[in-house]
Amino acid sequence: MQRARPWLWYTLLLSLGSLTIFGTVAADPSGSVVADNDDTSLFIWWLGHGAQVLADLLGFGSGHAGGLLYTDAMNTLGGGVNGAWNTSLAGIALLLAPLTWVAGPIISYNLLVLATPVLVSLATAVLYRRFLDRLPAFLAAGGVGFSSYVIAQLGGHPNLAFAVTPPLTAWAILALLGLGRSREARSGGTRSADRLPGTDTNPEADSAPASAHRRPRGHSTIRSQRVRRIGIVFGLVLGFQFYVSTEVLAGTFLAALSFLVVLALFARHALTARSWAALGLGSVIAGLIAAACALPLLITMAGPNAPDGAIRPHGVWNTDLLDPILPAAPAWLSTGVSPLSRIMDIDPAELGAYVGVPALLAALVILIGLSRRSRYRRVLRIAAATGILVFVLALGSPILLGGRVFLESGPFSLVESVPVLNNILPMRLVLHSTIALFAILGVGCEWALRNRKRVRARILIGLLALAAVCVVPGPQIARDVTVPDFYTESIAEVVPSGAVVKTFPRPLAWAEPHADEAMVWQAVSGFRYKETGGYFIGSSPDSAVTYTAPEDSLDELLHASVFDGDPIPDPQSTEAAAAIAELRSSGVDYIVLAPDAPLLPGGEGAYVQFLDEAVGQPEYADQGVRVYRL
Repeated sequence: MQRARPWLWYTLLLSLGSLTIFGTVAADPSGSVVADNDDTSLFIWWLGHGAQVLADLLGFGSGHAGGLLYTDAMNTLGGGVNGAWNTSLAGIALLLAPLTWVAGPIISYNLLVLATPVLVSLATAVLYRRFLDRLPAFLAAGGVGFSSYVIAQLGGHPNLAFAVTPPLTAWAILALLGLGRSREARSGGTRSADRLPGTDTNPEADSAPASAHRRPRGHSTIRSQRVRRIGIVFGLVLGFQFYVSTEVLAGTFLAALSFLVVLALFARHALTARSWAALGLGSVIAGLIAAACALPLLITMAGPNAPDGAIRPHGVWNTDLLDPILPAAPAWLSTGVSPLSRIMDIDPAELGAYVGVPALLAALVILIGLSRRSRYRRVLRIAAATGILVFVLALGSPILLGGRVFLESGPFSLVESVPVLNNILPMRLVLHSTIALFAILGVGCEWALRNRKRVRARILIGLLALAAVCVVPGPQIARDVTVPDFYTESIAEVVPSGAVVKTFPRPLAWAEPHADEAMVWQAVSGFRYKETGGYFIGSSPDSAVTYTAPEDSLDELLHASVFDGDPIPDPQSTEAAAAIAELRSSGVDYIVLAPDAPLLPGGEGAYVQFLDEAVGQPEYADQGVRVYRL
C-alpha cells in the first residue's frame, strides 16, 4: 500500500487536471460533448451498441442490437455494418456497459473523455519509471497524457486518444530485453540499479566485467517465468487494443520497429543473445495471445460490407514541418484553428502535433548538455533517435513546409504501399514522437532536480516550466447534444420493438456538429428500433468505400431540390408517391421527423408539410418528433 500511495495521489491530481480542462462537459455530462465535428455521435452509438449487445446476451436487452462486430441496427436496408472496419470501441463499450445501462451512452462517452488523459499519463509513467525517478517520470508522463495530441483527439476521436498501448509496448520491449529498472524486490521493497545502459549511477557500470553481474542459481528459471508473464500480459493488452483502435495498433507497430532499430544501434553492447531470445519468446507469446483475442474481429473483417481500398485519400492528413511550433487547438495559445493552409479542410481533432518552441529548445539543450554523460547518454540517444524516426513518418508524403510541398515524396510513401498499414493517417503518428520528446524532457527534469543548487539546473527548470505553460491545453468548450424527449420517455408507447425506422434528419457523415445526432437518438432509446440510415465505414455495390447509408428514393427526391436551393417537391406528385411506396415495400415501418433538429435541410416547416401530405397525418406529434406510420 505504501508503494501504491504516490500513484494514487498522482491519479487524483491527474483527475483534477482532466476535470479542469473538460469542466464544461463535466458540468453537463448527459447533454453535452466536446467536439467541433459530430464523430461524437458515432462513438456514442457504438458505446450504446456494445452495452445493448451485452444486455441482449444476458437476457434483458431489446434483442435488436445485432452482433457485437456485425450489426444491422443501422443501415438496415443496406445489409448492416461491418463493425470490425469501424471504430466501434467494442472493448471499452463492454467495460462501460454497466454505466451505460444505468446512465446512458452519452454519460459513458463523457466519462471516457475525462478518464483518457489520466489513463494515458499512468501508462506512460509506467514506461518512464524504467529509467526515471518518480517525480520526473510523473511530470513527463502528465505531459503526454495532456499533450496536444491526446486533448485534440478527444475532440471527437476517443479511440485515437485512448493511447495506453504505445507506452506499454515500449515498456514491454525494455522489460523483455532486461533494460531499465527491475521490479521492486519482493522482500524489502527497494529498487535495484539495473537502469537503461548508460543511466546507471556508477559511470563504469556499462563496462563492468561479466563476473560482476553473475546471477545466482535459479535466475534463469525466474527470468523465464518473468518473460512468460510479461508476454501473457502484453498479449492481453494488444488483444484489447484490437477492439479499441486497430489504427493505433498499426501505428504502434511502426513505432516499435523504429524503437527496436534504435535499440540495436545504441544499446547493442548491453544486449546479449539471451536478451534478444527473451524478447523473441515474449513477443511470440504475446502475438499468439493477441491473435487469439483478435480472431473474431479478423474473421469479421473478411466478411461483407468491408471497404475495398484505402479508407482515406493519401497525402492529405500529413503533419507540416511547422506544426510542432505553431499553436493549434487545443493549446491555450491557439486561436482555435491552424495558421497553416492545408490541402483540404482538416478536423481540428487531428491537429495534435504542437509541442511549442520552448519544449523543443529544452530538449535540444538537454541533448547537448547531457548526452555525453555516461549516466544519461544512451537513454537520450535512444529517445531522440526513435522520436525523429517516427516524426519523419508522421510527416507523410509529400512533406509539407508552411502549407506547401517541400519534398514530393517522403518515407511514409513506403507505408502507403503496404496493405492494411496504408490506412494509417500519418498525422496520428505524432503520438509516438511526443512520448519520445517527453522522455527527453523527463531526463532533463531529473538532472535539474538533482542538481537544483546549480545555476544551469535552475535555468533548465525555468525553461521546462515555460515549455509546460506554452503546451498546456486550455479549457475545452462543450456544446449541446440535441435529443428529443420522445426517445427517452415515450418511444415505447409509439414504436413497437424491432420496428424499422427512417429518421429525418438522416445521418450525413459531415464533419459538423449535430450532423449525425439521429444515431444518438437510437442509442439513448436502447436500440428499440432499427435505423435505415447510418454513419460508418463500409462499401456498397456502387462504391468501394462508403461513409453513410445509401440514399433511398425519398432522400434523392428531397435532397436533390433542397440542397440545390429549389423549393420542396410536390408531395402529391407521382415521384413522391413512388418514393413512399418503395419505403413501404422495402420494410420500413415508420418515418420519424424531428422538425426542430439542427441541420434539417429545407425551410421551416417544409418537411412537416411534405410528409403530412405525402404520407398522411402523423400517428404521434409531441416531445420534439412527428411519427408517421407506413
